[in-house]
Amino acid sequence: MQLKKKEIDFFKMHGWLRVKSFLNKNDTKSINNKINSFLKKNADKYTGRDINFVGNNKLISKINSFHKLHDLNFIKKFSRTKKISWNVKKLLGSKELELKASEYFAKPKKKGLYVPIHQDNFYWNIVDGNALTLWIALTKSEKKNGAVFYYDKSHKNGVFDHKPSYAKGSSQTIKNINQIKKFKKITPKLDVGDVIFHHSNIVHGSPSNKSPVSRKGFTLQLKDKNSKYDKKLIKKYEKSLLKQVKSREIK
Repeated sequence: MQLKKKEIDFFKMHGWLRVKSFLNKNDTKSINNKINSFLKKNADKYTGRDINFVGNNKLISKINSFHKLHDLNFIKKFSRTKKISWNVKKLLGSKELELKASEYFAKPKKKGLYVPIHQDNFYWNIVDGNALTLWIALTKSEKKNGAVFYYDKSHKNGVFDHKPSYAKGSSQTIKNINQIKKFKKITPKLDVGDVIFHHSNIVHGSPSNKSPVSRKGFTLQLKDKNSKYDKKLIKKYEKSLLKQVKSREIK
């Protein structure tokens, strides 16, 4: 599947793009099985910032988010497939890509955690922001079970100031919410296999999941290979993150 010009233009204008049936049901089921198998075998090897659970029970069914899905070799290979690389290169205007990370978001039914309003590039600190996330739905995703929402066109305003959120899996949040009130809030509805591409600078978040249906998805974070990191800002962010993780461990 290759994106059309109007889809590429939409992404550049709005900072996000939903593509229906990006993966077929069989491929999505296969990926979901691979992720579950990997976590069953390896979840207990991860702690702290790398994995978050709802409540205190560290059970597979209680995983809310896992932040090192790129340790699964399949994910690295998948990120290099033509379907992924061709489309992302077109969206970013890049000749060569680099996989930054991959994450899994399970948002278990009735207890799935909220994600504070933030921008990915506050965490990543890519100087020109030329990067994006693919959010691929493994289950249906809608408002009632904690779908991701976006502030339309907010990627055009650079990176806003953030402050510590102390939330599991998403340590920062927009400092001054009044700055984003001018942007329209949109919650795209996803079916299994649908994908959302979103720009590293777009403001987004998601509510908690109090519904009887889990909301599962995984991400691929890709950047232009030639885009540089701001190492000073990364150091500052890492220091803040370490403080928050230690605070949660004490509690």
